Amino acid sequence: MKKIYIISLASFLLLVNIQAQNEADALRYSQNFYGGTARAISMGGAFGALGGDFTNASLNPAGLGVYRSTELTFTPTVIFDNTSTKYLGNTRGDNKYQFTVNNLGFVHSNLTGKDEGWVGVTFGIGYNQLNNYNRNTMMSGIQVSGGNESSTYLDNFTNNANADNWSDFYEELAWATDVMPWDSVTGEYWNDINEADYGQNQKRRIQESGSLGEYAFSIGANYGNRLYIGGTFGIHRLRYSSFTDHVEEDDAGVIDYLNSFTFRESLETRGTGYTFKAGIIFRPISLIRIGAAFHLPTFYKIKEDFYTDMSSTFDDANVSDRFERSPLNYFEYWLRTPYKAIGSVAFQLGRVAIISADYEYMDYGNATFDSRATDYDLLDQNDRIKAILKAAHNIRAGAELHLGPMYLRGGASFYDSPYRSTEINNENWNITVNGGLGFRSKNVFFDLAYSMRVQEYNYYLYIPEDVNGATIEQTRQQVAATLGFRF
Repeated sequence: MKKIYIISLASFLLLVNIQAQNEADALRYSQNFYGGTARAISMGGAFGALGGDFTNASLNPAGLGVYRSTELTFTPTVIFDNTSTKYLGNTRGDNKYQFTVNNLGFVHSNLTGKDEGWVGVTFGIGYNQLNNYNRNTMMSGIQVSGGNESSTYLDNFTNNANADNWSDFYEELAWATDVMPWDSVTGEYWNDINEADYGQNQKRRIQESGSLGEYAFSIGANYGNRLYIGGTFGIHRLRYSSFTDHVEEDDAGVIDYLNSFTFRESLETRGTGYTFKAGIIFRPISLIRIGAAFHLPTFYKIKEDFYTDMSSTFDDANVSDRFERSPLNYFEYWLRTPYKAIGSVAFQLGRVAIISADYEYMDYGNATFDSRATDYDLLDQNDRIKAILKAAHNIRAGAELHLGPMYLRGGASFYDSPYRSTEINNENWNITVNGGLGFRSKNVFFDLAYSMRVQEYNYYLYIPEDVNGATIEQTRQQVAATLGFRF
C-alpha cells in the first residue's frame, strides 16, 4: 500500500538521527549494568550492604570501610552476545565475542588499632566497567509484493522530500544515487520500489561496540565496626560506535529499473563524565547490615562524528552504479544523567553464609541534553525524553555459602523497563541469572563468575508507525575471573 506517514514525526526522527541526540542516547549512557569483580557479578551485583570488595567503589563506597588490609584485584572477562531477530516472518541470528577488563582495583587500609571510635580508613583507586555496548544484530525479510502492509526505506526519503524536509544525510543521497527521481509532471519525488508495489528483499545489520567505565577515587571509614561511611569521585570514560547497513534488493525481479540500494550510517561517540557517590552501611547487630547510597548525576561532555553513504545498482547494464557520501557531521553536547538512590540489606549468618539484596531507583526521564549553542538548544529532545522515559525500579539479590576455603555464590537481578506504559518497549526488562565460586587463602584469592542477561525488545527499521517491526531477543553471557592479592 502507498503509506501515508506522519510527516512531522518523520521530520523529527531525521533531525535526531543526524545529530544522534535522542532518548535512546540518553538511556544508553545513563543505564548501568555493573561489572566489577567476579564475586560481585556472581552474586547478582547485590553488594550495597556488603563490603570488602572493590565493586563497592562504584556501588556503595561505604563498603570500602570494611577493609582491614591492602588488596589488589584484576578481573579479565569474556563476553558472548547473541541476538535473534524476527522480521517479516523470518528469523536471523548474529553474535559477537569480546575480551574485556571488568575491574582493576587497589585499596589500602590504615587501621588505628582500636575497636571503638574510628577503627580505620581505607583509600581505593581503580576501574569498574558500568556497561558494555558490544553487539551485532541482523534482520532480513521479503516485503509482500502488492501487500497492503509493505514498505521500503525509500518511502521515508520520498515522503520527507515531498514535504520539503530535505537533509544532506538522507534525501540528498537518495536523489544523487538515482533511487529517488524527480517527476517534473507531477512535481514530486518518487521511487521505483513504491511504484512496483514492493516485493523487495530487505536486510539490515547493526554493529555496535564500546563500553562505559568508571575510574574511581574512593575513601571509606569504619566507626566502631558498626557504622561505615564512604565516598567516590568518579571519572567516566564513554566510547560507543554504531555502523548500520540497510540493503534492499530486487531478488524477485518485480522492479523494472532499480536492482538494489545500500544505505549506511556511521556514528562514533566518545565522552568524559564526572560524578560523586556517597554511601553508608549500618550494622545494628552482627546478623544485619543496612546500606544506602546516593549517586549524583553524571555530567558528560560528548563528541560525535556522524556520516552516511548510499550506493545503488540497476538492471540496465548501460547504467553505471552510483555511490554518494554525506559530509561529516561533528557535534559536541553535554548530557546530565539522573541521580540514583540505592537501598540495601544483608544478613550475615555467622561464617557460614551471606544473603543480600539491593533496591535501586533511577528516573531516566530526568536526563537532559545541553548543546550550549545558540542555534541548536536540544529542548525538543529533552521534552521527548520526559515523554518517553520513566522511573525504573531495579532489584538485585545474591547469596554466598562458605565451605572452608571455597565459596559458592549465586544471584539474580531484575532491571525494570525505562519506558512509559504508552511506549512499544514498555516491557523491555533485563533479567540476569548469576553464579560462581571462589577460593581464598590468607594472601591470595581466586573467584570465577558466570552471568547471563536476557531481554526482548521491539525495533523499527524506519518510522515507529511502520507495521513491519522486528522483535529482537538478546542473550548476553559473560565469564569473569578475579585474581586478588592481600598484603
